[in-house]
Amino acid sequence: MPPLDLHVAVFGASGAGKTVLLAAFYRAQTQPSFQEEYAYKIQAVNKAQGNQLLGRFYRLEEGKFPEGSTRFDEIEFDFFPRDLPEAAVRVHWYDYPGRWWEDEPVDAEEREAMRQGLLKLGMSQVGILLADGAKYRSEGTGYIRWLFEHFADECDRLRRTSAATGDEVSFPREWILALSKADLFPPDYGARDFEREVCRDADDQLAKLCSVLRAEQAFGHRFMLLSSVAAPADAQVDPRTSLGVRTLAPAILVSTVEGAVREAQATRKEKSAKETFFQGLRDLVQFVDSVDDFLPKRYQIVSKILRFVSFKDFASTRVDRLKKVREDALRRGDTFKAVLTGMVAALRDEEGLRAYHQNQ
Repeated sequence: MPPLDLHVAVFGASGAGKTVLLAAFYRAQTQPSFQEEYAYKIQAVNKAQGNQLLGRFYRLEEGKFPEGSTRFDEIEFDFFPRDLPEAAVRVHWYDYPGRWWEDEPVDAEEREAMRQGLLKLGMSQVGILLADGAKYRSEGTGYIRWLFEHFADECDRLRRTSAATGDEVSFPREWILALSKADLFPPDYGARDFEREVCRDADDQLAKLCSVLRAEQAFGHRFMLLSSVAAPADAQVDPRTSLGVRTLAPAILVSTVEGAVREAQATRKEKSAKETFFQGLRDLVQFVDSVDDFLPKRYQIVSKILRFVSFKDFASTRVDRLKKVREDALRRGDTFKAVLTGMVAALRDEEGLRAYHQNQ
């Protein structure tokens, strides 16, 4: 059976840390210690891309931070359960250069590359907007307001200019707002604190951005802290100091499921206004066994996910219970359940609780 496909688009201004994040994301989850603890590992589908990412990370250990990417990158990762040969999930990672949101294309070739890259937005279940933690720490809420205003204006411009050329841009409906360079903040600072500050001080800008993206619930309820590496001025980078990197793929998975629930709820006229996400998920599960095409194509993956992970796992199952379910699945050779249950468990461990917060 082919792996499940998850598509994620990552955005951020130049210097926000997208290039470093990708290298740290890949390196951390290819290590034997990660596979032992989380029961899965990842592998780049393209060997050359995997080697390039590892090379970037090892240069990071020497204190050599890579230059930001100036081109659109598409990288595919397969997620393999521990000791099982078959991939369970394939993540398609679309990395949009920060310069594309700041400058005009330099020539016709770059203009075409931008057009092709933006068309892939419609395939993405989840978008990640990366806020620069260093700028947020030094400039405060004014930086976040600027980021939302700038991103909203650029999305609106791209939508209008692409429509004029016959290429309608479709943005992801589900988003995660992530704060990079989280090692610059106190150890007790968590994603919940970031959420409180943003929702308190930039609510008008959030509303504008959601309106431009035509997704009223897109921003404002999923927040992450990400520290790819700690970078002390007088020491080498310690690869064990990352935060949130291991939580990122599970957050994308859960966001995809939540998006599908909202899509399904929106099509039901009899839905109660007070219906919770988990009530909607329960209804969604009831449809799965008999109907595969009731959702838009990019969300049909969810019908497969829900065959292997109980909706209770998303709601309240304890970490120790999830880990037991995961180990049982490994013994049975149940590829999908092992990886997906492992990801849900990662949101509930100590790092996941600090790095990821959802307020709805």
